Formats: sequence, C-alpha cells, structure tokens
Amino acid sequence: MYVCTDCWNESIKWQWQCEFCKEWNTLKEFREQKEEKTWWIVQKLQKIEEIQNYSQKIITKSNELNNLLWWWITPGSVILLSWEPWIWKSTITLQLWNLVKNQIIYISGEETPYQISDRAKRLKIKWNNVMMLWENCIENTLETLKDLNNKQDIKNKILVIDSISVMHSNNISWTSWSISQVRYIAELLVRYAKVTNTTIFIIWHITKDWNLAWPKTLEHMVDVVLYFEWDKYDNIRILRWLKNRFGPTNEIAIFSMWNEWLSDLKNPWLEFVNSKDPQIWSSLSITIEWTRPIIVETESLTTYTKFGYPKRSSRWINSSKLDLIIAVLSKYTTIKLESYDVYVNIARWLKVLEPWIDLSIAVSIISSKINKQISKDIIFVWEISLTWMIKKSIYLEKRIKEAEKMWFKKIFIWDTKKDFKNKDIEIVKIKNIGDLVKFL
Repeated sequence: MYVCTDCWNESIKWQWQCEFCKEWNTLKEFREQKEEKTWWIVQKLQKIEEIQNYSQKIITKSNELNNLLWWWITPGSVILLSWEPWIWKSTITLQLWNLVKNQIIYISGEETPYQISDRAKRLKIKWNNVMMLWENCIENTLETLKDLNNKQDIKNKILVIDSISVMHSNNISWTSWSISQVRYIAELLVRYAKVTNTTIFIIWHITKDWNLAWPKTLEHMVDVVLYFEWDKYDNIRILRWLKNRFGPTNEIAIFSMWNEWLSDLKNPWLEFVNSKDPQIWSSLSITIEWTRPIIVETESLTTYTKFGYPKRSSRWINSSKLDLIIAVLSKYTTIKLESYDVYVNIARWLKVLEPWIDLSIAVSIISSKINKQISKDIIFVWEISLTWMIKKSIYLEKRIKEAEKMWFKKIFIWDTKKDFKNKDIEIVKIKNIGDLVKFL
C-alpha cells in the first residue's frame, strides 16, 4: 500500500504522480500495524421496540442548525466538522456551549484552557455546562472520561475533540497526523460514542480543493460530515452536508458572522439580492436547497470583442451551462453573441447547481445585450433545453408560493396545463425562448 504525503490518498502500487491531487513524487510506502484478537465477548441482543425510546434527542437553540440536522442531534453519533484552518474553528465550536443545555466536555489539544477561557469571555459565552481538558493522548482522554462516568451519571453528554490532528495513541508507533494514528483514534472515539451514548464532535479541516485532508475511510467511520462554505470578504457562512446517516444531504444552514458571534440569518432570501431597483444585466430566480427556497440574483455582462474567439466566464455556476445558454440564444433568437464576451456571476458567491435558474441567466444576458432594465418584481424559473423549449421543474408550487409571499408581482414558468390559483402574483407561461424575448 502506498499513501500520498500531500492528500493522503491511497494507491495499491507506486507511481510518479498521485491520481487524486496530481502532485508528483509524493507516494510513500505504508505498512499498517495489525492487532491480534485473542478473545471474544458474547453481547446481548435487543428488540427494536426496546430501542425506540433509548435516548432523547438533543435540540439546539439555533433554528438553522436544527433545520440542517433534521431538527435534532442524535445521541451517540459522531459528527466531523470540517473547514479551512483560518475560519475561526475554535470560535465557532465555542458557540456550541450556548446552543445546548447538555453537559459538554471540551478536549483541547491545540490551545490551553486559559486561552480558550479568555476567548469565551470575549465572546460573552457562558460555560456553566462545560468541563475542559487539555490532553493529546487518546488513552488518557478516554480513561478520564471513564472515571467521570463512574463518579457522575451524565446522560446525553457532548464531547468535543479540538482537534483530532494533534491527538496521538501510545499503542501506535507512528507519529500523530499519520494514517495509522488517525484510524486508530477514530475507531476508539466511534466505539466510545456508541457504547456510552455520547455525541462526539471531531474538529478537522479541508484542503484547498474542498476535500477532507484524510483518507476516505475516515468519512466512512463517522456518522455525519459537515463543512463550512465561506468567502473571505463576506460575513455569510453556509454549513453544508458531505455525509449524513440520519437524513438527507442536500440541506444547508445559513449564518451571519460578526465580530463576536455566529448568528442565524433571519431572512436568507434577501441576503443574496443586491438591490430591489430595476437594473440592466440583472435578474432574479428561486433556487431550492432541499426544502429551502432562496432568491438568487444572476448578473451578466456582454462586451464587444475584437478578437476572433470571444471569452466566456462564469462564477458559481457551471461553465458548460453558460455555453449551452449562449448557443441556444444565438441559434433561436435575434440575440447574437458570436462577437461578444459574456461574463455571468451569482451574487454573494452562492454556488447553484440546479438547472432551473437557466431562464434567469438567459434573461440577464439578454438584458445586458439589448441594454434594457429588468424589474426586480419578476421571477424567472425553469431549465432551457437544447431544442429552445422551456422544460418543467420540480417544486413549482413551492417556488410560486415563496414568490407570492414577498414583493414579486410576476413569475415566468413553463407552459403547463395546470391552473394555479394565486391572487397576488401574475403567472406568465411561455413555451420557448422566442416567447421570452417577446415579453422582454
């Protein structure tokens, strides 16, 4: 077995270049120590009806976090929190103290209790339900927790490991940060969580390519993998799933980061719209992040180019989507873009993967090309096909209801036979891109 020293990807044979991170000469031979099992223990079998009321769900004070975690934290689960090293991971973790009433045991291997206590005072965080331990050895940590369980009967407690990168085991000869250490420590933590019904938060970071800086086996061992998405020059933080054994993985939580606090974003549908005034090059759409409708603003810029090959640039959307929309507009409408550079952006760096903002992208491009303002009380929804037809989408009624609750007066959708009974919003049905250009 060979392991990349840069991304920790595994390979069964040695080669010059790592297949995962594409770095050269980083594969090193790895031999994992094997443990011999010398005894076996007979376990007690349980019936399903006896397990249903075994534990009580942990509900936090954050509506965004509850919505992301499917309304509660499951006791006995192992949650891996991942983000970039400079995103204030300790500060965010400290705020968990004020979000739950359960007993929290904070294991710090990087900072001393005095440093964490000073930060908690600065953030005005109460620590009545928190006990701290500075320790790097996993055996010492588990023995301390075992002694605590013998002295105090604490139910549904929460254990925070900050962070697993500095933890080590005396039973493994390799140094901390090595794959053997990480696997062994993770196995011990998962076993402890299941046996004692303790919820464990493991802190770790991701690489520049938004991949966990560990082998994939670590993701398989834990129950939940979460990571923060952020922009260096913005105060919005988005918490997303990478893995979830207890619910769907398409949900998100949106927070706003201030000097002293990470708080729920009260009106996320307004945060991604720069202005309500009519503008050239801008249009609005509604995207669905699992169950949450979010208003997104699409910005486009078209400029004449003297070069033979026009430039196509997109941010926060797939570049192939932009090429497809430009090809459809050039083929089936009077909007010719063969000699124009086209730049498309989603406001406030929200990454949108679903195809039902195609119509909004096309409208913003047309607006920039013909120099016409688009009113911000109009919503454009649906996917554009290669045959210039407007394709139907999912969650249509939810998008219409969300637009109706706000200031929008008109919504463009595909030509469906279904009759929508909405009094406060005008529904415009179109069949193809040609009809859209006529309405504009």
